[in-house]
Amino acid sequence: MAQAAVRRRPGRQQSEAPDLEAIDDTSDETVERQVYRSIRRALASGHVAPGTSLTSRSLAQALKVSVQPVRDALKRLEADGVLEGRPQSGFFLKSLTQQEYRELTEIRQRLEGLAGRLACQTIDKQTLRQLERINEKMAKHENSKDALEENYRFHFTIYEKANRPNLLALIENFWVRIGPALHHHPYKISSTATMERHRQIIRALEERDGDAAEAAIANDLGSAADLIVPRLP
Repeated sequence: MAQAAVRRRPGRQQSEAPDLEAIDDTSDETVERQVYRSIRRALASGHVAPGTSLTSRSLAQALKVSVQPVRDALKRLEADGVLEGRPQSGFFLKSLTQQEYRELTEIRQRLEGLAGRLACQTIDKQTLRQLERINEKMAKHENSKDALEENYRFHFTIYEKANRPNLLALIENFWVRIGPALHHHPYKISSTATMERHRQIIRALEERDGDAAEAAIANDLGSAADLIVPRLP
């Protein structure tokens, strides 16, 4: 992870960059594309809280790149409907309404449930043990940011096993939208229930039961939405 302190500018509130994946200078991929992916990953995994402002300068310092590729990436995220640009103030996360989150959850249940069903065909013992370790680690975290990171790893470890790149890309797009809203989830209060729902998903995958895996994932997403939605505007 790349992280940097940001100097306070007179008359302006300090803006700190979230934890971001470092840029690979040896990659054939463009810097702008890597920056775009790094910010999306931070959004999807809950590293950016609701109401956060993102400035090209703070992100460029954190990623150790020039400002221009960061500005281009932020403008792409604005075009994606994730951020809102404000003159002289950087980019702000768009807040989801209760209705929007419910709608996104309904779509996610279909897409992510399908990914879980497909993952039953290719899941292996090593991945199942990995999922168990992630779930146990998630329960031990004291802050929501670390718990959200493990929750992201848990779900995408499953979805990557579906071996459907286009489906995975669609799911990632929805997580970029809903990631910040996951901060409203009371993990410390409901961690036991969350862990049990994850164990149900693991059992369904282990038994290669596509129907059960799809239903368990849909139940996990729906139960989380029931806790998050009342806390949204």
